[in-house]
Amino acid sequence: MQSAALHSGLALCTMVSPGQVLAQQIVDTRMENDTAASRLRPEYDQPGVPAGSFLLYPTLSAEAAYNDNIYARSDIKQGDASITMRPQITARSQWSHNELNVNASGQVDRYARHTSENVETGQVGFNGRYDFGGEMALSADAMVSSNIEPRGSSGDTLFGAKPVAYGQITADLKLDKAISKTRVTVSGHVDRYRYKPRELDGVPIDLSYRDFNYIEGKARVAQAVSPGVAAYLEVELDNNVYAHPAPGTGQRDSTQYAALAGVTFGINRLLQGEAALGYFHRSFRDGAFAPVSGLDYNLSLAWSPTRLTTINFAADKAFQRAPMLGIAGFEQQDFAINVTHEVLRNVLLRPGVAYTVADYVGSPFRDRFGSAQFGATWLLSQHWKMDASAAHRLGRYSDPTLSARNFNQNRVSVALTYRF
Repeated sequence: MQSAALHSGLALCTMVSPGQVLAQQIVDTRMENDTAASRLRPEYDQPGVPAGSFLLYPTLSAEAAYNDNIYARSDIKQGDASITMRPQITARSQWSHNELNVNASGQVDRYARHTSENVETGQVGFNGRYDFGGEMALSADAMVSSNIEPRGSSGDTLFGAKPVAYGQITADLKLDKAISKTRVTVSGHVDRYRYKPRELDGVPIDLSYRDFNYIEGKARVAQAVSPGVAAYLEVELDNNVYAHPAPGTGQRDSTQYAALAGVTFGINRLLQGEAALGYFHRSFRDGAFAPVSGLDYNLSLAWSPTRLTTINFAADKAFQRAPMLGIAGFEQQDFAINVTHEVLRNVLLRPGVAYTVADYVGSPFRDRFGSAQFGATWLLSQHWKMDASAAHRLGRYSDPTLSARNFNQNRVSVALTYRF
């Protein structure tokens, strides 16, 4: 499964999977939602703007930040202040059956001195659910976005030029059916990446060799074994194809199959999530790249020891595309712990740490990234909220030719958001 690299930390929310819904069928859902991370706060929650059978949720956020190492490098360390604007609008259906949500958002970054780092990104997407009745539902979502590779990430390969930019199209389709105490889920996922050319010292750089298509299919069977607990088996098949392979650099297309066995938890509000272990095998179209196989795992847990604190744990292993020619890809392992603590009903603290290890296939080199952050949210009213954060990031590359890319970075920010 492809997943975004967690170089700048991972924000997790308490989510309920199909297996969890089954496991929680006799659990008091009011208690499940009564946690620091998920509870409703009517006096502070955005009310929304009625529009027919939809509610609109427009927001506009302005953030002021200072970063002491904007390029995330050790050879040329430059600090700068920036202003970021984030407009967003979400439309949520208010139907008694079925569901449709549409979202559009953008981000404009402007730096005080290093204007080459000025960027604009954005996305438009939707998600929805159609209930057939008889405990069967079809869910779908899709997104079109314009993104950049974050400075200091493995994909940030063009120092001296504007950040690497790419367009992405993502789509998911899932069919879910409950049969007595068994739930069967079949899903598909598609990603399409297209990288935009860049210019360095007046020389155009074609990045189309990084253009990438990803297709994944999954099937899961979950069985309730006790109140609040379900066991499941899941099989997965994916295919990775580079749209414009560069001659003489190796064919990096690959196919993977994997199988996982796990459990999902829905023990009131105390513990929710899932944990699984399994096996994967990936083979490459080019015989120059040896197959890789081994342990696969997935962990996503939300623990609420009290109604004032929620602690999220996450660990995941995934194969990622490589941004360099001649490298088949890398196995990435992500680990994160994030906490939401309610000091007052309208004041939330959000500390967290994350760590990522990327081992390149067919290479002895390893990239390591870590982050620690402390954030706070102050809900001023239904319309206004303020966020503040301080974060430290680091990156370490074992390839000696990339020693200049080792970095330490500190960033502080304050954001004010108006919710219409």
